[in-house]
Amino acid sequence: MPTARTSIARRLIPLALVLTALALVTLSIRSQSEIDPARKSAVDQTVQMQEVARRATQPIRDLIHWFGDVQTARQQRDALTAENASLRADLAKAQANEQDADELRALVGYVRSPEFPQIGDYTPRAARVVARSPSLTSSTVVIDAGEAAGVKIGDPVMAGVSERIDIGGASLVGRVERVTQLTSVVAVLSNASIAVGSTVAGRRGADGILQPSAADPSVLVLGFVRRSSVVKPGDRVITSGFLDPGGRLGSAYPRGLPIGVVSEARQSDANTYKNVLVVPWIELDSFANVIILTRGGVAS
Repeated sequence: MPTARTSIARRLIPLALVLTALALVTLSIRSQSEIDPARKSAVDQTVQMQEVARRATQPIRDLIHWFGDVQTARQQRDALTAENASLRADLAKAQANEQDADELRALVGYVRSPEFPQIGDYTPRAARVVARSPSLTSSTVVIDAGEAAGVKIGDPVMAGVSERIDIGGASLVGRVERVTQLTSVVAVLSNASIAVGSTVAGRRGADGILQPSAADPSVLVLGFVRRSSVVKPGDRVITSGFLDPGGRLGSAYPRGLPIGVVSEARQSDANTYKNVLVVPWIELDSFANVIILTRGGVAS
């Protein structure tokens, strides 16, 4: 059985512990208050030194960041340049494919149309332009069809015209000048060596010889047209396909092949004939697909 002294001791021990704890806390606070000014001073000095160091090294860090940004910008520029080049190539390819599709549709439409020449036994041979001379006055193109495809010297060559133009879908662009086994050289209408017997459709007596203009090879001149013939801007010019009664002299072109449209008729009192300026239906330096009108054989 606990005695009175034991009971008092048990009560005093917690009180003593509490007082000891309070004393330790008080001592710690006093020590902290004495240390804090020195520690604060040391901390302030450290912060100041860090700020000085940061300011001193800031230009170097900015320069490093600048070099990094420049390198990143160059990489992005190179990537965009490559992407733009690829997009331009894709666009050019798409435009070329679109041009090919338009020309081929027009040529197929022409061959299937009533306008396709029924004189003789002409057969259309498809070909593609693989080379082009740089000079418009001596303009020629090389096509990928030759003797093996039945192509002969003198064969007419036609290219596709926009379906919006109601002339059947194709127009004369030249004639075969030289032939190899697999290729042919075509003299274009702007070539000074070309002369085509032509007529103004629907105009009686408006026949003549079509040649390139000396002043502007992109324009054709229908010369030796009768002075009495009535010719107006907008009239259509086609091949005349003339043939002399003896059959010894004839045009290399069947009658009715579209060529162009009249832009102006020039005439002076001193001249017996009038000159008719003709704008071709087709830009003679831009077509890429043609058909050659050959005699006999089966279309290829």
